[in-house]
Amino acid sequence: MRALTPPLAVAVALAGLLATPTTATADRGHHPGYRLDCDGTRPGSTCTVVATGKARPNHVQEFVTTVRTGDQVWARDTLYTRDGRVRSRPFTLPEQKITVDVSVTSLPKNHVGTPLRLMAWNLFVGGTFDRKETTGENLAQMIDYMNEVNPDILFVVEAYGSAQKILDGLNAGRPEHDRFSAVMITQPQDNSHNGDNLWLYTKLKVEKVYPRYADADISSFNLGGARLGLPNGKHVHAFSLWTWHDGWAYGDTHDAAVQNTHGLPRTKTNEQILEGDHLRRMAMGRAILEKAIPSFIGDDDAPVLMGGDLNAQSHLDWSEQFANAPGHGGVVLPWPYTKQYTDAGFMDTFRYANPDAGRYPGRTWSPFHGMGAIPGRIDYVFARGKDVRILGSRADVDRLPRHQSSPLNRQYPFYSDHGSVITDILIRGKGRGPDRTPVTEEPGKGREIWPAEPAGRRVPPAELKATASTFKPGAGDPARAVDGNLTTDFHSDYPVVPPQPHTITVDLGRVRKLSAVRFQPKLRVNMNGTILEGMVQVSDDGTTFRDVRAVKWARMTAANDVPLDGVSARYIRLRSDYGIGGASALAEIIPYESS
Repeated sequence: MRALTPPLAVAVALAGLLATPTTATADRGHHPGYRLDCDGTRPGSTCTVVATGKARPNHVQEFVTTVRTGDQVWARDTLYTRDGRVRSRPFTLPEQKITVDVSVTSLPKNHVGTPLRLMAWNLFVGGTFDRKETTGENLAQMIDYMNEVNPDILFVVEAYGSAQKILDGLNAGRPEHDRFSAVMITQPQDNSHNGDNLWLYTKLKVEKVYPRYADADISSFNLGGARLGLPNGKHVHAFSLWTWHDGWAYGDTHDAAVQNTHGLPRTKTNEQILEGDHLRRMAMGRAILEKAIPSFIGDDDAPVLMGGDLNAQSHLDWSEQFANAPGHGGVVLPWPYTKQYTDAGFMDTFRYANPDAGRYPGRTWSPFHGMGAIPGRIDYVFARGKDVRILGSRADVDRLPRHQSSPLNRQYPFYSDHGSVITDILIRGKGRGPDRTPVTEEPGKGREIWPAEPAGRRVPPAELKATASTFKPGAGDPARAVDGNLTTDFHSDYPVVPPQPHTITVDLGRVRKLSAVRFQPKLRVNMNGTILEGMVQVSDDGTTFRDVRAVKWARMTAANDVPLDGVSARYIRLRSDYGIGGASALAEIIPYESS
């Protein structure tokens, strides 16, 4: 590897938005250049960094590009090329002036490193949705999806009786050199009522399985792993992990963001929310990072890779930098538990590859129970080591296209209640470098969490009345959907829920010319009853209804706006064809008159 020259400053102006000088490092005798390629000139424009260096025969160039404002990083890429030119992934231009850092290192073509694909996933009781999906089809599709991802190391939480089926499915039809081994981590004495929790699957050679570790805070139910051999003779340490859900980080953060956004009284202060990490997770983190892992690896400085379900929000996501990101509601929470991992030298690989938490929220909770009002990211892949390079990372929350026609997709839009996290890394050293396109995350994964209010005049709640085909007397009365109070809900009857479709009808008091209607799902963590599919209908007399628009909505608590384009009617009815749990619920129905 050639020595690096001192930094070179390059000034860049972007159509009136002045970027501060870049920092660039390069091989001796050549400085990398770059330009910003943007679709606009204002904050919010989408840009990429196009960087160039000097190509050398039989060498690979490693480019690292970073876009930042001071210490706040907005984009980061590590890219490899043989022709001296790379383009970064897109990033959103922030309001502040930016600094672009570019470095390039030239490596002999056979001494770039070993690529690895890592995948962490909580399988929700072995792919059975807490044993409610009994056909076995979901597990079969889950294994098909795993094979599609094709990880080199798979960190599994909640295997719970499906471990051997997963191993058999992963290896079906694979050649000998590409087969997986499985390591059972959770030992019988540490099993909960569900059985074996943690497993590790890998295509790498298992050189050593670490012995069970247990103390007052953790056991093999929470952590375990193995030393895995790399093809170049080096090795890595790999661990699956799970930590406790008490002090529910997602639920408390959800409520705080909703309350801030809608001007409602806070049920917990930020300090009270952060105390949730101290119930058990902080002690578990100390046991993992300060005791268990050192007992396994000693002073070996080989890379350490970990993946699993932490049941914790990230301090990197809920910083001041992203206080006004979609769904954050101005909430800033310096979560202490995930910071333990950063302080111990671990990179949160998803957030390293996707540093803009507003553009790339990385939701993993919950494609089944609902995404709620905030970006819930509670599943992680961590990496530590001076030779580790992060190439890309994504979070998956949708079935493969070929599985979306399955009857399972409506009730179970993903294979688990957790999204999976997939990260491509490179371990620098002997080897030819990346051998497949790194994974990338899609911006936003859907629409804004809080859409702007529809055009028109909001019809006052005092002028509205509502009836429903089914409701829970008192707690779920339809009048609660037109009372102007976001904290009260209409809900279909329970515990015995009548079969859908259900209807809720709003009487506008007179015929009105309507511009839109807003259907606000209930703003609760428990999203049971959130309506996902239905039909908006209108009527002049309350007896004969005509269809206006079929609707299909996300599993979120965001408002759903339906344009009515000047339709005249006295009654608006929503037919709920499918809701979470087979129920129907709404916080508010808000009609808008054309102005």
